[in-house]
Amino acid sequence: MQKLIYIIFLISNSLLTFGKESFIPKTFEANFVKKEKAILSGKIIKSEGELFYQYPSRIRLEFQGNDKSIFVSNPFKTFYYKPPIFEGVPGELTINKSNNYHLSKFFDSLRSGLKSNELYSVEQSSNKLNIIFTKKGITDLKILTAELIFKKGIAFSDLEKLQIELDNKKILNFELNKIRINTKLDKTLFNFEAPKNTRTSY
Repeated sequence: MQKLIYIIFLISNSLLTFGKESFIPKTFEANFVKKEKAILSGKIIKSEGELFYQYPSRIRLEFQGNDKSIFVSNPFKTFYYKPPIFEGVPGELTINKSNNYHLSKFFDSLRSGLKSNELYSVEQSSNKLNIIFTKKGITDLKILTAELIFKKGIAFSDLEKLQIELDNKKILNFELNKIRINTKLDKTLFNFEAPKNTRTSY
């Protein structure tokens, strides 16, 4: 009987660990609203669009409305594209040989699971998670803390709000909705080819 209880305990524990480690899906897409405080005016700048993520370190944000633009980051380069404002005026594309985008690196780090590890410690309160980064985590990711708020249970598909505090004290706020997990994403999403009539800088 004791042996049976021990086996059940091991199975339950392994399932729980697997669930934690599988918190962040390998791919997902979602609609987002980003809120950021302007440094000079202190006003809240709001932008929205669609987000695509694929592990490791691949992310694409398509901003809509007045701030229409595309940001792409992969393990080798980042691209930021602003389409032409008027017909006949060139669009603007900036390319950097870097993959230091905070949001994709944060999502990558969550593959370690919702448990304390060498990068961060985790505190849970009801439908909220507080993630506090260790010295190594801050060095690697340039992030101090993160707060995740969920609609219901602690499942990625229920993630509603995400706040990240960077090591320079800058705060990034994202509201997510219509999250679709483990979707098949075209690999071309995480690269960028400049349209005709685009001015490119490096």
